[in-house]
Amino acid sequence: MIGACSTSGPTDPAPEVSGQPAAPDRFGAPLPSRSLEVQTRAQQPCGALTESQLRALQLEPRGRIDQLTVGTACVWEGPGFSHEVSVALYPNRDLLVDTYRSRAMYQYFEPIVIAGLPATAQQTTRGALSCTVTTGAGIGQAVDVSVTEFGAEPSPPCDTAVRATEAVLANLPEQAQK
Repeated sequence: MIGACSTSGPTDPAPEVSGQPAAPDRFGAPLPSRSLEVQTRAQQPCGALTESQLRALQLEPRGRIDQLTVGTACVWEGPGFSHEVSVALYPNRDLLVDTYRSRAMYQYFEPIVIAGLPATAQQTTRGALSCTVTTGAGIGQAVDVSVTEFGAEPSPPCDTAVRATEAVLANLPEQAQK
């Protein structure tokens, strides 16, 4: 005789909560508590920083567009090519999750919080002259800021990347509730 009972066990799929499917694996990346509007700036990344912010970061006022494999960045240079800052905004890619997923490739990987949003500072080699800060600007959205320092007395690139990220995030409005 065959019985037809159903039991919940470890092989069952993750349960749904409030009619929503279970969240995909975030590889340890925290969920952003709010969402910023990144779509417009993703199309025009050279407008991500104001003139006064560029001056404060010691960057030339005009950036150049850099076509990336997935998206577009704006790159600004410091005077005398002393440093370079690149900003890319991703309205449809959870780059923070991607960064957590590939964290083993970084010798320096530091989870941080910027403007109340989860972020990471990462370097392929600890103490390198370049650093990237990736911020979750909402679920499925990200802001990526990379800094490279040059010259005889370079500034710590992760410090500069955090300051630049703070400036970019300050210019992004809250995303309207759907």
